[in-house]
Order: sequence, then structure tokens, then C-alpha cells
Amino acid sequence: MVGLFFANKPSFEVRLAIAERGQGLIAAHGLQGHVMDAGRLHLTLAAAWAEHLSLQEAIWRAQDLATQIRGAACLASFDVTGSFRSGDRFPFALRGEGMTGLADFRAYLRRRMQRAGFAVASGFMPHMTLIWADRRVEDNPIAPISWPIEDFELVLSAGGDHIQLGRWPLTW
Repeated sequence: MVGLFFANKPSFEVRLAIAERGQGLIAAHGLQGHVMDAGRLHLTLAAAWAEHLSLQEAIWRAQDLATQIRGAACLASFDVTGSFRSGDRFPFALRGEGMTGLADFRAYLRRRMQRAGFAVASGFMPHMTLIWADRRVEDNPIAPISWPIEDFELVLSAGGDHIQLGRWPLTW
């Protein structure tokens, strides 16, 4: 399966710390499944999908659009873990609320993507998937995990790999 999306990835050091903490949370709940390694941990901003475009055209449009996107740096802050249903799978993820700067940036990105011909869902639940788990886990509070969002990237997901197709700073 191939996917194209805009995302934020915290620094590699932060992703390593999240992966280590995630391993402890996964073990504490006895979860089994496909664990996201530190290199693939990300916060999805929006899928870059358009039924009428070829993959190459979607990539070109998304990269062109990204060069025009401007925004202010904001903060990601996750203080809950839990699962939600995604088809027949259960992503166990970090989640949080009240990230208005992130929500504002995502709404701006969505509007610009729609103008460029992409179909972008209106709903947005900031999360970082730790494992595609075998079962659902209820929400549990955790000590906050935070990082500054200062850039975003375009990612091609293919065959389990995440390929970065560009990275752009958030600046006004």
C-alpha cells in the first residue's frame, strides 16, 4: 500500500526517547503488533490524496504547495495514551488536547491543500502511533511528552518504508 502525507517529525533524539518510553507503555499493556520504530514515529498533519491525480502528480503538487506554506512554530504536547479503531486495527497512540497552534496550522494547511485539488478530511485528532496493536486499550494519562513543531515534511509510505520527499520550515 502506498500513502502520501504531510507530517511533523520531532528531532531524532526526541523520537528515540518516545520510542523507549513507548516500549515501556506497550509492555505494561501487554500489547502485540507492529511497533513503530523511532525512524518512523511522526505526527500526521494531512494525507495528500487526490483520486484524479497519479502518484507522481500528487507528489509534484504537494511539493509545490509546501514551498508556499507559511506558519508559526507551535507546540505538540501529548498527555494521554490509548487506542482507537482504524478499520480492523487498533493504533495505540500518544494523544493530547488543547494544541490550538497546531490545530490552526493544520486548518490553514487543509485549506491550501483543498485549493490545490487534494481531498483532505476536516477532522483532526493529533496523535503519534506507537504500535498497531492486537486489541484496544482504554485511555490512560501519562506525564506530558512535548516538542516544538518548527517544520513539516512530505512523506511517501510504501512497503512499510517512510521516504522523506522534502522538509520545509514553519516561518512567517
